[in-house]
Amino acid sequence: MILLLFFFSFLISHVYTLHVTHISDCGTARGCWKLPNGCKDASDCQTMMTWKHERRHLIIEIESKLVKPDMWLGIGFSKDGLMGNDTVFECQFPSTGSGSVLLSHNTAKRNIVLKTASELLIRDGFTEFNDGKAMCGGEWILDNIHLDDNERKLMHVISSGRYNLFFAYGKMENGEKRMHGMVGKEAPWKSQDQVRFCQRCSSSFANVDSVGTNEFSKQ
Repeated sequence: MILLLFFFSFLISHVYTLHVTHISDCGTARGCWKLPNGCKDASDCQTMMTWKHERRHLIIEIESKLVKPDMWLGIGFSKDGLMGNDTVFECQFPSTGSGSVLLSHNTAKRNIVLKTASELLIRDGFTEFNDGKAMCGGEWILDNIHLDDNERKLMHVISSGRYNLFFAYGKMENGEKRMHGMVGKEAPWKSQDQVRFCQRCSSSFANVDSVGTNEFSKQ
């Protein structure tokens, strides 16, 4: 009996965890951004992103039909709407090896992975493909006090202030991200309104729409 219990506990601990994107409580306990505007669920959405507070953590879930192996995706958090000096929650899906969930910093010309922030502030990160969709997410600890000065100054404290959201994706080559497109179907999506990520503010549970027509929109 003891051996059987040990065997079953071993099996349970090694069962593959199937991740899902929770959208049933969008607008009440969870913020959601579904693309394109007006889509409802995985049957007609190209991409779905959700976020939910758990104390000082922000649980982020993303799934996208636009991303394949050897590609990356990311959510940008911008105070000015230009992604010139801003924070990114990103997922990498290399064609070989394990995927990664990371925090990075966007300048006007390049993206810099924040290695220490990614190690200290991301918990239970996951990347996987399921039923033709790239899926990723994790818990983002919103307290930056444990970072050194160099990385702390490159990260927004997103629990404070309002942010424009961007969703972008692109290719990888030899394990390195390549820049996303700037026009057409490969250009980033941008949220229509700014979003807050404080635990007790109602706008943190918003259902977000995308902009209508500008250089970042998609038709």
